[in-house]
Amino acid sequence: MNISLDDDLADRLRTASDGRPSEYIARAIRARMVEDELRALPDAEADWHAEAEQSAESLFEAR
Repeated sequence: MNISLDDDLADRLRTASDGRPSEYIARAIRARMVEDELRALPDAEADWHAEAEQSAESLFEAR
């Protein structure tokens, strides 16, 4: 699969991924897919969704 990124985003990805952009992207996609699946649960609470989103965002910021 090929993807196109803006130069500034590509630079941030290179820095955040420690030279392993494919692994980093795969982790980000998995986190987002889990978040989407959890959001689709019928009995999930709104606060829990907000915490899940914040956790997913922290994955990007932590790197």
